[in-house]
Amino acid sequence: MSASMHPPVPFNISVHDPSPQLRELHLSFTSDFQLMTVDQRLESLRAYIEFMLEQAKSTTDAGGQRGLMMVIELTEQILPHIQSNSLPLEQTLIVEMGEDAEGSSLDELLS
Repeated sequence: MSASMHPPVPFNISVHDPSPQLRELHLSFTSDFQLMTVDQRLESLRAYIEFMLEQAKSTTDAGGQRGLMMVIELTEQILPHIQSNSLPLEQTLIVEMGEDAEGSSLDELLS
């Protein structure tokens, strides 16, 4: 895949800050992604991870790079749940970060 090819984005992310010590990432899967087969979803996520890795390598902004790496890590943690088809794609995933975060990892939040 060439750098100019942008794979379809599997989910939308919005950031919420309910308190100064807490940041939430809200992940909503796109309707196109929800309509795919499990294999297509896995292929889509892997292409998205590859694309994001390329973006992270080419950016010089440290904050932007951290953000990209966080999205990549999140996407990699979602992969096994997509593979097992155990994730309700119509629901918004909420990932908490910061001092007041309840769960320490996405795996904990999904179990």
